[in-house]
Amino acid sequence: MKIGIIGIGSMGRTLGLRWAQSGHHVLFGSRDRSKADAAAAEAGGRAEAGDFDAAAAFGEVVLYTVRDVLPSRLLRGAQPLAGKVVIDCTNSGILGVEVPDPENRSGAHFSTPIPARAERLAADVAEAHVVKAFNTLPAQVIALPRAALAPHGVSVLLCGDDAAAKAVVKSLAEDIGFVGVDCGGLERAQLVEGTADLVRLLIIEMGLGPFATLSVKVLPEG
Repeated sequence: MKIGIIGIGSMGRTLGLRWAQSGHHVLFGSRDRSKADAAAAEAGGRAEAGDFDAAAAFGEVVLYTVRDVLPSRLLRGAQPLAGKVVIDCTNSGILGVEVPDPENRSGAHFSTPIPARAERLAADVAEAHVVKAFNTLPAQVIALPRAALAPHGVSVLLCGDDAAAKAVVKSLAEDIGFVGVDCGGLERAQLVEGTADLVRLLIIEMGLGPFATLSVKVLPEG
């Protein structure tokens, strides 16, 4: 599958590399071409490099990682995303850690937006099929080899309004060793984004470290 990566922070780079390693054709898109070239080179010839618009045009699936900037402000036009699966893996900035806390409190604080980030993205690219996914996972967990991940059944919580799009994202999660958990329609994105805040709280404030994650299990009765 052809996957365009818009933004090469820790999430975009790590997911792009994992998908390239699993046999998908990836194009890393960045405003800094040298970063895109470096990520493509690290993929060992299984990826290409370009800018944001190139990634949007290239992918059958597009991973959107740019926080707080909607595609209508980032791309020359939203048309390249029409009809495509767009994965939103973004989270809000952690107050007091990643962004200033307006109340100047100590420690980490969270503010899950309403409407959810994924709902705002979907409204901005109305002809795309937006799926919220991967935002509950630290990049360090995503970077683990499939053989290390698979025994733990680590969950990728996902939601979206198009069943076929969700099936594609679930398959992409399972290609790299995760278990996709369908959480329903995009109206559930607020819950998935809140769950990511909980995971980040456990990592940062409760000291569990960057390999803390979730595995949804159904126990046998009795």
